[in-house]
Amino acid sequence: MFSLTTRHQPWWVHIQTTIPDCHYYFGPFDSIEEAEAHQSGYVEDLVQEQALEIVVKVSRCQPEMLTLCDEDDLYPMDWRDLSPHDRPTVLCHC
Repeated sequence: MFSLTTRHQPWWVHIQTTIPDCHYYFGPFDSIEEAEAHQSGYVEDLVQEQALEIVVKVSRCQPEMLTLCDEDDLYPMDWRDLSPHDRPTVLCHC
């Protein structure tokens, strides 16, 4: 059960990647349907940027920061050189 505070919060698409180690928040959206309709575009952008192990979750929240990344975590060249068929992309749409 949502609290009153949660129920009135907007919907956000939260995307986490392993390489680079980042959390991205896209939104706000007025409904879960609107957020879900936009999530594939954000995933496509991250795949184009060669992000690995992408996990997507849509939820009501109020993120303090829209992008959180480990500054020391760069794309290793050996991972970037793999073909798209040899590396994981989207692990879960939760």
